[in-house]
Amino acid sequence: MNWDDVRIFLAVARAGQILGAAKRLELNHATVSRRVAALEDALRTKLFRRLTTGSELTPAGERFLDIAERMEGDMIAARSTMA
Repeated sequence: MNWDDVRIFLAVARAGQILGAAKRLELNHATVSRRVAALEDALRTKLFRRLTTGSELTPAGERFLDIAERMEGDMIAARSTMA
């Protein structure tokens, strides 16, 4: 599992849509979509339902959101400790 994919997952989950996350991350929306798909492949589960109005977390996505937020907190703490 790639941390950048997890970071992109968090952005999509928070924005509620791939395009909004892409803008925040300053990435192309196709790149964001591919990275989310790569994470879903790595985890062997769908994390989002893609709708015409945005992206909605699946039950697996909701469970992974908790894990990803803990990972994010650990990454922030590691950067602070190492700085």
